[in-house]
Amino acid sequence: MKKKVHAPYVTLKRALAGAGVTYKMVAELIGVSETTVQLKINGYSDFYISEQRKICEKWGIDPAVFFEEEVA
Repeated sequence: MKKKVHAPYVTLKRALAGAGVTYKMVAELIGVSETTVQLKINGYSDFYISEQRKICEKWGIDPAVFFEEEVA
């Protein structure tokens, strides 16, 4: 199992779900596999800034979701 490089993007997950966006839709938008999107969202890989921009512009998501950490 790969080691996490950051905390999961919990706020991003919620924003995508609220907008009715699937991981497959994100994958197609940024040109990666659905598995890669899952790895990025769950903290095993990072999103490139260009990928963040595409996601935010396409679905009107606040870019802050990539910088917020969920506090338990």
